Amino acid sequence: MGLFGALSSGVSGLTAQSSAMGAIADNITNVNTIGYKGTQVNFQTLVTRQTSSTFFSAGGVQSKPRTDAGIQGLLQSSTSQTDLGISGQGFFVVNEAATPSLSNEYLF
Repeated sequence: MGLFGALSSGVSGLTAQSSAMGAIADNITNVNTIGYKGTQVNFQTLVTRQTSSTFFSAGGVQSKPRTDAGIQGLLQSSTSQTDLGISGQGFFVVNEAATPSLSNEYLF
């Protein structure tokens, strides 16, 4: 393994960890934001093809952020009688265009 391979493997780990720290920062920042779904980051090992019998291929790691829009978010009480929120499964249609927009919380 050459110097570039060694550095590339380390840089991929640092880049993946940076992505995970960014997701954690977003989750902390938006903890009280209505409708925000937390982001989880999964790590995947990168296996690279060995191109030469004399050099080792180091591989690396990458991060895969995942947000699950189907999970129940926080419901908050409101003083308005026209505010709605769905507890459970389902969505409001908030735009009846050719491609409708959906929401499970809406302030009317």
